[in-house]
Amino acid sequence: MVKCYLLDGEFSEQNQDNFADISQVVNTNRRALHALPLPVIIEILSALGKKIIQNPHLTKIQGITYLSLWLRKRNLEQICRINYGNLSYPDSFVDVENRFKMTAQPRGVVALWVAANIPTLAIISIVQTILSKNGSIVKVPEENKDILLQFLQELASVEVTYDNSHYSGLDIVKAISVVSFEGRNHTISSDFSLNADCRLVYGGSKAIQSILALPQKDHCETIVYGPKYSFGVFDREFIESDLFEKSLDKMAKDIAYFNQMACSSPQVLFFEKSSFQLQTIGEQLARCFENLPGDLRIQPTDAGILANIINIRAKYLLSDDKSVIASDDLSWTILIDNDFRLEDPVHGKCIFLKEVESLDTVPELITRKIQALSVSIFNPQKRESFAREATYLGVDRIVIPGTIHDYDLPWDGILPLSRLVRWVILKYQ
Repeated sequence: MVKCYLLDGEFSEQNQDNFADISQVVNTNRRALHALPLPVIIEILSALGKKIIQNPHLTKIQGITYLSLWLRKRNLEQICRINYGNLSYPDSFVDVENRFKMTAQPRGVVALWVAANIPTLAIISIVQTILSKNGSIVKVPEENKDILLQFLQELASVEVTYDNSHYSGLDIVKAISVVSFEGRNHTISSDFSLNADCRLVYGGSKAIQSILALPQKDHCETIVYGPKYSFGVFDREFIESDLFEKSLDKMAKDIAYFNQMACSSPQVLFFEKSSFQLQTIGEQLARCFENLPGDLRIQPTDAGILANIINIRAKYLLSDDKSVIASDDLSWTILIDNDFRLEDPVHGKCIFLKEVESLDTVPELITRKIQALSVSIFNPQKRESFAREATYLGVDRIVIPGTIHDYDLPWDGILPLSRLVRWVILKYQ
């Protein structure tokens, strides 16, 4: 049985036997979304960004302030420009070098599998399907559905005027359905997959493999955001510069956001050998953790993660060549050693610090599983050279402290909007 919480603009729980009827409603309603000019869609989403920050239920969610800023008109236009090249492509045929015309048509109905670790992830994903004018059926965990439904209710209430015409966000919401079902049920999961023209998938390795194995339409496009890993590096010149203290404070916030559960959360920091002892740097980072805002310093943490933190603290305390700097509670932990490796994530603001003779050795650890690498290298040419090698080996994003969670596009090496559409040509006579 499928629980459907949003269908045809109605925010009520319904039980559905299969996805055929849901898909048909979404497919019919996406015609009105397709008719909206892209500038109008951007105006509606921009107005939505201003509304959600005034909703007391949504402002409690970590990341909602950033999401409000991300929905600014200027940013949405930039996203579309990066993905489409020309903002006219989703609305009309555009001449290409006097050879032919081209347009970007939506793929149809997009099925979204969204992971539970980041509540705002489903919202960002839906915005992408809206900007590509697709209908959406979004599978969300039960614990996240209320957040998404409140967001969509706000969207449904948005009204804007553009070029003397009136438009409503409800026309967008009617092309979206929110569902929940047991993912281990192969029959229901297969039905969900088979009713999609495009699949947008987030998850861990096992979840990704099981979804990719599901049957699909022959023409279905699949966009996958699998498990990723992020870390940071600091070179000697940067550590000894006036920039270091402020950057370390920003790094503490990067570690704290989402309680270190995001793929973009740093798990290990490598410091090139400098005039500062690694222990001293750890103590400085500890002060940064202590000075975090209350909602970042103390966060709800799964019991299993807390048990892992206790165990690894004990392991490091009992080792002669390792050390620990930790809060009196379990809110943050700094683990110091010189084992040259990328450690398995512990989460819950548990960060590994390591010293290396030279950052030139760090690329040996890079694989295509690395999503974001926060690079604090003082010399711009040296930084770009390091980034060139790191991205060749597999890193998708090179960032600076304080920006690792910014949802920039491309993401994981993908320009999603350009893949959520079909590129269609119209040849001249």
